[in-house]
Amino acid sequence: MQSCSRIFFASRSALGLALAVVVASAACSSQVRGPSHDATPPAPALGAPIDRVGRPLTANALIGLMGPEEAGDRRKEQYDRAGRGEWAQFAADFEPSLALYDAFDHQCGNQWLADASAPPKQRYHRLAQLLADDRLWIDTRARACHELFAVERAALATPPSPSDDCGGRTPTDDSVDVFRSLLVLGATQGVDDGLGCDDRVHSTTEFPFLAAP
Repeated sequence: MQSCSRIFFASRSALGLALAVVVASAACSSQVRGPSHDATPPAPALGAPIDRVGRPLTANALIGLMGPEEAGDRRKEQYDRAGRGEWAQFAADFEPSLALYDAFDHQCGNQWLADASAPPKQRYHRLAQLLADDRLWIDTRARACHELFAVERAALATPPSPSDDCGGRTPTDDSVDVFRSLLVLGATQGVDDGLGCDDRVHSTTEFPFLAAP
């Protein structure tokens, strides 16, 4: 029987191949261009922040997809260690990558928060701004916590509606599938990386909510 981790690595390779095919053909907007980062920035100083716990996958999925790998890695590091006042500048990195994800199902404009009626350069601006602001939206009044982006989807719907889910991300949520499904299909399911569980069972009631190593 295959373990969850083996399925994950196999499916991640498949996702990379799919992304390469999309890049080689055409995204939903060939006019969307990210900022130029030809010069490799310096490595972070010792003692500086190197990461934070926010939304899953954002930097790895949306930064540096079409440039040199080393420059993309450096840009991801910049985003991970950036202070809140610097986050907005990275929305320009996200927009061309969002166009690629929107093209995966051959239906442009059905990505969550994409404006299909807007000019190509503005179509993905709203979602790029939301993701660059790397804070989890949580409704502490809700008694159930089942799905990533639950609060954002309710608040940003037209018209806005209250959410009965607290949002955020628990250790047992399949947040990566929700993230990619919203980017490709505009729905919370439909894109599956093949990883349905962790190798250990995590608690959602006892701090620190993680299984023993």
